[in-house]
Amino acid sequence: MEDLLEIVDMGMRGNLKDMAIADLIQHTCEDRKTAQLTIQHSGQKVILYFKNGNVVHAVLGDQTGEEVIFQILQWDEGSFDLEMDVKPPKTTISHNWSGLLLEGARRLDEEGSTTAALQSELNFDTEVNPMAKLDDILKEMSTEITGYIASALVGLDGINLATHTSSKAADPETISAQGTMLLKLVDGSVEKLGAGVLEDDLATTENAYILMRFLPGKQYFLGVIANRKTGNLGNMRLISKTYTERLSKAMPR
Repeated sequence: MEDLLEIVDMGMRGNLKDMAIADLIQHTCEDRKTAQLTIQHSGQKVILYFKNGNVVHAVLGDQTGEEVIFQILQWDEGSFDLEMDVKPPKTTISHNWSGLLLEGARRLDEEGSTTAALQSELNFDTEVNPMAKLDDILKEMSTEITGYIASALVGLDGINLATHTSSKAADPETISAQGTMLLKLVDGSVEKLGAGVLEDDLATTENAYILMRFLPGKQYFLGVIANRKTGNLGNMRLISKTYTERLSKAMPR
């Protein structure tokens, strides 16, 4: 593929036949770039802006935001120009990049469009719904953690990718939102202290253990809650570490 792409100063140019839009978004975000991606397709021009490894703004004519991403993912012809170190003029997208691609694949599927190519580019198993696979992993994990109450795979925007609970009293959305704020606060404090990279955070309450562990790249985390009286902290740490690795492998690459 490298022979078909033109590497220019502080950027890259090429054709969508050689590198799909999903791949462009994925690689730019995984490299944690701040950049501007301009795409030309059938007389249309879209501009995507990236900041520190996330796509934060998109413009297509009078349209802006996430809907632009969902619209262009099916484009397979045209040219692109990726320019590095261009700061976004504004922020119109708040979701993480992989969540956007997952939602885009889901929408294409609902519209009756084929998603095989997109799923292949994201390294999805085309015979398995990626979201269902993540849910299944959490369900399996629940059987191995003593005193298990609930778990969730969450983006740093507070949005759940997958959840599982053994109790109707546990509200995954509320737990994830509060957990995200707490983890961001702890991560920021650890960084200011110069204590190294935060891997996980444990909160112990009168009734529960609440463990949050980052996936590689620190864009997502696994949150697990277990009953303090019936649970075992060592078991919880060991199992959550193992399943964090499994979830990471099941995520889009």
